[in-house]
Amino acid sequence: MEWLFFLLLVTLGLLPWLVKLRFFRRWIWAVAIGCFFLTLASARVWHNRLLEHVVSKEQLSAKLPREGGSDGYVSSDRCKACHLDQYTSWHNSFHRTMTQVATPESVKGSFDNVTLQIDGEKFHLERIGNAFWAEMVDPDWTHDRVRAQRDFLTGASKTPPPEVSNPPRTRKQIGMLTGSHHFQACWVSSSRDGNVQFAFPFAWLIEDQRWVPRRDTFIRDPNAASPFQIWNLNCIMCHATAGQPRKSAESGLFSSRVAELGIACESCHGPAEEHVRANRDPLHRYELHRGGKPDPTIVNPSRQPAKASSQVCGQCHGMKWTINHKDWLANGFHYRPGDDLEKDTPLIRPTRFASQPWLPEQLKQDREFLNTIYWPDGMIRVTGREYNGLIESACHAKGELSCLSCHSMHKSKPNDQLASGMDSNQACLQCHNSFREKIEQHTHHRAESSGSQCYNCHMPFNTYGLLKAVRSHYIESPSLKSSVEAGRPNACNLCHLDQTLQWTGKHLSEWYGHPPTQLSANDQSVSAALLWLLRGDAAQRALVAWNMGWDTAQKTSGENWLAPFLAQLLNDPYSAVRYMGYRSLKTLPGYADIAFDYVGEPEHRESAQTKALEFWNKLSKTNLNQVGSRVLIDRAGSVQQEIVDRLMQQRDNRPVELIE
Repeated sequence: MEWLFFLLLVTLGLLPWLVKLRFFRRWIWAVAIGCFFLTLASARVWHNRLLEHVVSKEQLSAKLPREGGSDGYVSSDRCKACHLDQYTSWHNSFHRTMTQVATPESVKGSFDNVTLQIDGEKFHLERIGNAFWAEMVDPDWTHDRVRAQRDFLTGASKTPPPEVSNPPRTRKQIGMLTGSHHFQACWVSSSRDGNVQFAFPFAWLIEDQRWVPRRDTFIRDPNAASPFQIWNLNCIMCHATAGQPRKSAESGLFSSRVAELGIACESCHGPAEEHVRANRDPLHRYELHRGGKPDPTIVNPSRQPAKASSQVCGQCHGMKWTINHKDWLANGFHYRPGDDLEKDTPLIRPTRFASQPWLPEQLKQDREFLNTIYWPDGMIRVTGREYNGLIESACHAKGELSCLSCHSMHKSKPNDQLASGMDSNQACLQCHNSFREKIEQHTHHRAESSGSQCYNCHMPFNTYGLLKAVRSHYIESPSLKSSVEAGRPNACNLCHLDQTLQWTGKHLSEWYGHPPTQLSANDQSVSAALLWLLRGDAAQRALVAWNMGWDTAQKTSGENWLAPFLAQLLNDPYSAVRYMGYRSLKTLPGYADIAFDYVGEPEHRESAQTKALEFWNKLSKTNLNQVGSRVLIDRAGSVQQEIVDRLMQQRDNRPVELIE
């Protein structure tokens, strides 16, 4: 319609000159009048489009969870006046932006006339004013079809849903966003399911600056259907403050409420209505601060015992069980900071099933579910659930270690929320001070080396999340038992990538008196990291792939022998494994220029793998820093492909699903 405005302007500009010409006098007024009415029509079209945008914003607001004061919550804005420094540090954190309304300030992804495609279905993205839109298959139709498929597969219905070649499409405004640190997911409203992600199944990778299918941001069985995620049932648990799903038992519809979107001040300090009321009195504030006494109207986690302060974090960073699911659907979690988290939402602890009678026996036997969250020995294997690791650790169970021993919301940088000075051995030495002067005697590594950094040995990168490996928060000493019996990679072999389990066992026995462990022939002769990478399950492959790009491990084990093994992962069935393998491969000299799309077609992945191996074969092998049967590279620099193929044939292909 812009050309009509242009035509009108040109006509008006030429009108004085044209009127002087007798030839044009007869029809110039007809042209001018015609342009006038065309311009009116154009203006009406644009007016209707803008009106549609305004109305959609009102409708959008009605579809979002209702924010606001309930149950004593007053919102973080009320904290700002008296606690500006704390408000500012929280405001700069990724906790605040965990859930946001979609605005030009909060949206990370590109909506500039973008077309995306997944499984043959197209999505067209655009921005109109301050609103972000996606044209897609109608989510209500998708809801009905998914339910019909599920009923058919479970036997609830004997009729399969009919094949549909042209499902109904619609335009939906992006309502909410989840995430702002590593990647960001978008939610649209549905009259059936509240705010849904399955309707727009993409995520924006912030570091990579690109859209990818949401299913490709997890370690997820490539043969499984895309997850059917509903914000009002899933993310509301931890990505909002005091969330209440409020799902109607009669209609099945949501009227969800939250005290505040995102993780806000009152998530950690509890409802502040009474605190605000009591501290309106300046004399009360003066007397309170002069005496240094705790304010009884609010919870300060730093003043709580280790268990209580850690439970404040554990309400979100723990794998919990909801005892009364029906009550939760109506009212959300009853836990408030300072309460006992175990009362209504106890943690699922596979190591203590016998003492958890409230946990259904069916769940205890559901190995498929347990394997999505835990290693076979019951230790947590996904990030975002660090509290589960902490409570299994002796430092917490038998000592005073809490989350706040190392982390801080207000005296830290947003990336890891590590308190000032805690990105060092000081984190451990504040309790284990006796090791300060005898680090080398304890670690058997040089004092200034990475092998003498406490967390590299006691908190290795063996949990998965956000397309990377993350430090375990189950604080333990390295042992072969966890690796042999549970397949959980140990700290020694994640740093010494070139060494075998037998080598590790020998040193643990000599240094710390560990009893010998029976090992297979491969465990005695082949690098443990290569065994996990070649024949391990998807989680093991992903973790080793990440650690092969870790600069500390590369410096310890050498880097120029890793390429042919990382190249094996470029065509892995699991997209997350491909991503982590390629990211580590790019850190090696000469491989950064190999083009690779981890969600590309199989032909593309095979081509990239071939190019990486061809580049390896062209390199001079005279200066390899690791050769020999232990690393499956002979003295001439050739990969022992027969052994590699044999190990890959032994690969653990059981489905793995790690959704943090």
